[in-house]
Amino acid sequence: MRTFPTKDSRVKSPRFSLAEAVGWFLSDREPELEQTTIKRYRGNLKQFMAWLPETERALSSLEPGRVERWLRTSKVHHTRMNRIIAMRSFSRYLAEKKLWYEGDERLRISVLRDIKVPQPLPKGTPAYRDEEVRTIMQNLPENGTSLRTRAIVAVELHGFRAKEVRSMLLRNVVLPRKGEVMGHFVIDSRRQTKTSDGVRIVPMEPVAKDAIVRYIRLERPTFTGDGEETLFLTAQGKPICENSWNSLVRRLRTELKAEVGIHFRQHRFRSFRTAQLHAEGTPDSQIIEVMGWEPENGLRMLRRYAGRVPLTTLKRIPIMLDRVLGASA
Repeated sequence: MRTFPTKDSRVKSPRFSLAEAVGWFLSDREPELEQTTIKRYRGNLKQFMAWLPETERALSSLEPGRVERWLRTSKVHHTRMNRIIAMRSFSRYLAEKKLWYEGDERLRISVLRDIKVPQPLPKGTPAYRDEEVRTIMQNLPENGTSLRTRAIVAVELHGFRAKEVRSMLLRNVVLPRKGEVMGHFVIDSRRQTKTSDGVRIVPMEPVAKDAIVRYIRLERPTFTGDGEETLFLTAQGKPICENSWNSLVRRLRTELKAEVGIHFRQHRFRSFRTAQLHAEGTPDSQIIEVMGWEPENGLRMLRRYAGRVPLTTLKRIPIMLDRVLGASA
């Protein structure tokens, strides 16, 4: 049975070891988060504990400067970001439980809130060109799961994160009814991705509808897994786990590189879709909604992926002031 300190001020020397606190954090958060997220948190926190000297593996070691030194041991941007996300989530949990925080009972603040975050790259992942997308679709490997592969790529062309596609539920794929041109996808981001912005609706273009229908009718096995039924299944009828998904992507990357010289990377479809919507004049607010960005970060992400609005486009803004002030002299 665990009991937590009840002091209202910062607990400077809690008696709990870091390993104990990490165990509680993972156990309490597991029902709320995807297994892949828990696995990533566990891996990063274990790496941090292993990095610390044995005599310092206590909550009192969680100082921003010490954590920042550990973050700098990796030169890979995405690795550092994953470490920061894990440490901050862990620190917020400790504050909730009054184990390690600043402030008072009314306003408990995570000790690690001021960890310095590595700046994102000035540009997002480069978008595929139209001809590259056509080449990819025309050269997908022909094998026993070719319809599934084609459907996966067709869905990813809509700008989803890879995890959103892998965990997409069959019931959330709404095909167009008779007389309709487009269906839609229902994406629940509250547990599956990095955003907490809730549920969003993304229009489904015919290329995805056709690929999904062919996959379901001609190749998709009967669902035999536990829990909710995902759209994409293994040959045994079970949801595709993260490791299997990564293996599928690696094989696809190898074959496309050998066949047509294109480096296949799923996230480039996200950049491609953003740039495509931007070029067609879709309002920024709609692009941010479709791509599933947090509202406070949406404009920054849009500029990262699509750049600034071209001057020629800005000059197409209609003349409005004349209607208010009269014709120009």
